[in-house]
Amino acid sequence: MQESSPCCTQFWLRKLHSLTGFIFLGYFLCLHVRGEGAYETTFYRAFFLFLPLIFHGLYGLFITYESSPNNFKYGYVRNWMYLAQRVTALIIVPFIIIHVGAEVYGWPVGSADWYPILWHIGLAAAVFHMANGLFGTVIDWGLSVGPHSQKVFVFISFAAFIVLYSYGVYTLTDGGYY
Repeated sequence: MQESSPCCTQFWLRKLHSLTGFIFLGYFLCLHVRGEGAYETTFYRAFFLFLPLIFHGLYGLFITYESSPNNFKYGYVRNWMYLAQRVTALIIVPFIIIHVGAEVYGWPVGSADWYPILWHIGLAAAVFHMANGLFGTVIDWGLSVGPHSQKVFVFISFAAFIVLYSYGVYTLTDGGYY
């Protein structure tokens, strides 16, 4: 029996990381910013939201820890997006904890004056992270390999960010959340 090398294990963990983010968490985020429920049963919530979220969050923090941004040496837009992906991850993790604590468990921070500001920051970070992750996922999975198709997916990712952030702001303001 042949042991898998760390390089091979990293490869599959990164594939699983992008897959959990895109399919399970992306689906949830798209519905959640519109004010709709997703994964309503305990089984679905556990296996299609919490487990992917825990894996994606923990492994994402590991990826962030291992990363070595070079955007000051090479100021390309994609290098800045790489850095922004890691920064938004560091914003999203505490935001999710506070958001779930306030909305699900009734932590008193939900009525604090700063909570709507935190909500906008968390919303922008989560939607950017998902939209930029969409771009990374299509490249990672080989769905976009040429420069033209990558330009198309940059546009699609940007449009996804605008639409989802707009839905989220509409849900926050018109939904009577504050």
